[in-house]
Amino acid sequence: MAEDKSGRELTPRQSDEVATPDGSLTPVDGEHRDVERFSAGPQAHSVGLTEERSAQIVRQSANARNIVFLGILLIALFIPIYWFYESGIPALGTEGRMAATVEDQYVTDVARGYELYLANCAACHGEQGQGGVGPPLNDQGKLYNALTPAGDAGTGHLNPNYIDNVLTVGGRYVCGNPDSLMQAWKDPAGPLNYRQVEELIAWITASKDVVFERHIQTHGGDAAPAEPEMISGWRDPNYTPGPDDTPVPDCWTNPGGTTAGNSGTSTSTGTTDTGTTATPPATGGTPDNPRVIALDATAALKFTDPDGTVVPEIVVQPGETIEFQVDNTAGFDHDFVIGSAEEVSVPNAETDVAIPKWQSGVQTLTWTVPAAADAPADLQFACTVPGHYAAGMHGNIVIQG
Repeated sequence: MAEDKSGRELTPRQSDEVATPDGSLTPVDGEHRDVERFSAGPQAHSVGLTEERSAQIVRQSANARNIVFLGILLIALFIPIYWFYESGIPALGTEGRMAATVEDQYVTDVARGYELYLANCAACHGEQGQGGVGPPLNDQGKLYNALTPAGDAGTGHLNPNYIDNVLTVGGRYVCGNPDSLMQAWKDPAGPLNYRQVEELIAWITASKDVVFERHIQTHGGDAAPAEPEMISGWRDPNYTPGPDDTPVPDCWTNPGGTTAGNSGTSTSTGTTDTGTTATPPATGGTPDNPRVIALDATAALKFTDPDGTVVPEIVVQPGETIEFQVDNTAGFDHDFVIGSAEEVSVPNAETDVAIPKWQSGVQTLTWTVPAAADAPADLQFACTVPGHYAAGMHGNIVIQG
């Protein structure tokens, strides 16, 4: 391989080239050597600023400092003003935007929970929470301390954690009864998702101070819009239990002391336990002078006579006219329906012979008894509000002959 060459070897040398001694490189005193590469022309050292330009730069610099100062001042003022706007001024009793937004959302949750309650819970617990098949929910003893003043779960009976557990596993959480009529409502065992359960709990524990408008939808083009209904919560925040008040029991059963499947409920054959009586045999009634049969629809989910005796069956004659006078003494929804056992055992059943749901007072129903051959063999009278039939609120109709 050829030797590396630096290139100097290729430069031709002059024959008369003479080596210069190192001493010749030393500058001689008094000798001027002009090396232009280390100097620049006079124009490079000229600033070129006029007095006006200099003053303008100073003014611009001052203006920039003023703008920065004003920006910092505005930010310093904006931060506390915005904080008061968001949080309010507690000393003056003013409410900030954040608190107002939270309050509006809470009222919205309560209103949605009310609709969920009417659709899923009112049939057993009453529209006003007064109870029925299920226990009352508007009892102030149960609602006492359900929520703390800060809105968190309290230690009261109907606190949000307790209600959530009941809705998750059903009534067996309350009394340990696997046959409880109270089903599980929360997903996955029930139809309500976690958000709907939160809204339902918000309604049940809502204070009386929470008031909202409920707009009832009307159907049909000619129907006039219904007036909005003002709804308020059940819980009285000022309630305090008295020193002699009985503690709320952990377990509740219906006022009649029976549950679905227990003895003491009437059956489709008309047999009952002791303590019940049947209506005396019919003497016949006419359209002009119908036979009156008075019944009480009670909070114990029974049909009784005015003396309080349970009526397990009614004996009638073919072709006679009967006027039923049914007094709802419960204070919550009952209806009165006549039909076959298969028809009236269905919740909210509808037949041709019925008194629709009502909450209190006396309702009448006039009925002409068909011939025995034209009537079902298991003809009954019943209340078909969900859960009422299963609790024993029905009896048999026996057509003589």
